Amino acid sequence: MQKPSLFIRRFNAIAIAIFSCCLPSSAEQDTETAFPSFPPAPPREMLNDRAQFTQQVRRRRFGAPRGVLKDQPQYALFRLYEHIMLDDNIGMRNELESFWWKPWPVHEIPDPADHAQPERYAVLACIPALLVEAFNQRIDIGLRRQGDSIMNEDEREALARSLPATTVYEQLPPWTRSVEPLEQTLYIPHEMEGLPQLSNLDDDRASPAFREKNILLWHPHIHFV
Repeated sequence: MQKPSLFIRRFNAIAIAIFSCCLPSSAEQDTETAFPSFPPAPPREMLNDRAQFTQQVRRRRFGAPRGVLKDQPQYALFRLYEHIMLDDNIGMRNELESFWWKPWPVHEIPDPADHAQPERYAVLACIPALLVEAFNQRIDIGLRRQGDSIMNEDEREALARSLPATTVYEQLPPWTRSVEPLEQTLYIPHEMEGLPQLSNLDDDRASPAFREKNILLWHPHIHFV
């Protein structure tokens, strides 16, 4: 076989060098995927490619967008939304537990005002109800949300049990009630092997909070005691 001419070899080398300079380095690519981009994708977009979005979430190293040094409740809301849309129950419960130890009353979660994406807005409006249910169940058994983020689990639980018995329950943010139910039912399927998909909103296994917004979702496992 005839070898390429010297001119062709040099041309190819230059082309490869130029092309390589235009590509982001692996470090730059890692940086791009390390931060989330909020708000997340709309529900149907995520449902249509759960595998891709799951990989995006798993590659992250930070919970807030690039340049944001302090986590905020709206970012936790967005992360919970992603876990729910991707049927990532472990990720959702981890996020619930993380929120429990943050100094954020549930009723102070700010309104995302996501009017341009009514389906995403409706899902976001349902999520605080899961926080309220999970947290108030813990409060009912004597646990409290005060604590320090650097405490280990045993220290946190001991502190929670030693606090005054004053019961302060979590409440819904007012904006969640003003979000209208969807005109068309949004189905969020589960991936629990051997269990059939829910087919209607009257199913007892459907989440009541999501049902109110015309969203069909198997009520997630939200308790982490």
